[in-house]
Amino acid sequence: MDETRIKPLPYNHPKAEINIEGLYYARADAEQVHRQNAARRAAYQKEAKEKWMLTPQGKLCMAFYDAFQAYRTYLKENPNAINLADGPRVDFEEHKLFEEGLKLVDDHRRERNETLRLNLEKAQRAARCQHRHMSGEQCGAPRMNNKKLCRMHERLEEATAVRLDLGPIEDPDSIQLAIKKLQGAIIDGKLDHRQVGQLAYTIQLAAWNVTRTTMGAREMEG
Repeated sequence: MDETRIKPLPYNHPKAEINIEGLYYARADAEQVHRQNAARRAAYQKEAKEKWMLTPQGKLCMAFYDAFQAYRTYLKENPNAINLADGPRVDFEEHKLFEEGLKLVDDHRRERNETLRLNLEKAQRAARCQHRHMSGEQCGAPRMNNKKLCRMHERLEEATAVRLDLGPIEDPDSIQLAIKKLQGAIIDGKLDHRQVGQLAYTIQLAAWNVTRTTMGAREMEG
């Protein structure tokens, strides 16, 4: 049964806890996201290879590859085939080309394995975001250059740092002005959902309280 595709979240979403390939997801979905990304890459590679194998160059390359592997396997199973009938080792140009190709294949495999090993060590050594979740667990994403946080938590901190001056909100007119300021900040994306909720509650409380204070009563009478 196919898994439901996990879609990325906005960077300031409360559940956007981890960065995977530049997109944000809930940490609980990380394993499934890695699986779906790997499946997507594999499908792309499979489709691209199938199209390439239908081209003239693809057909020639695959014929060469199949013959190379067949000869390699044959020599492993028949080690004496490397020698001529009268004893000396095969020294023909065609066979030298095969041996050079075999050496290149082995060198490529070693270099690839070494590159994978170094990349893994580099990833393990990479400085991690210093943000800690409410559970106490540290964010596992690499932090930005010359920063203490990953890209997601750096943006969240910047958003948190935004301060919106609503004014005195002590009479109906100033309350209406505060509402307009809050609307503008929401439209501009300057606040996260927590800040919007707190400020909206503050305005609501001021509106409820304005007719119950001496100052508010004087304003209404005037």
